[in-house]
Amino acid sequence: MPDWSLTDLATGDRVRVIRGFTDFDGVEWREGQELEYIQYSYFPYDGGYTFQFVEGTLRLAYLSDENDEVLRSQGEYFARVD
Repeated sequence: MPDWSLTDLATGDRVRVIRGFTDFDGVEWREGQELEYIQYSYFPYDGGYTFQFVEGTLRLAYLSDENDEVLRSQGEYFARVD
C-alpha cells in the first residue's frame, strides 16, 4: 500500500489510474485517466466512499469484492501526479 490514500488528497491534487477497474455504480475507470480531486465523503449504509473529481464521481464500497480490492490496494490502482 502506498504511503497515502485517496482520503488523504487535498482539493486540486491529481492522480492517475494505473490499473483499470469498475466502481460501485458500474462506471469503468480506465488505465491512464488523470483525475483532479475535489473532496470525498463516507456512505455508511454500503460501507464505502464517494470521491468527487473534476472528471466525475467515483464510488467504492467494501461490500463489492472488486471495490474492496481497490480500496485495500490503492497503490496498485492509483498514482499521484506531481
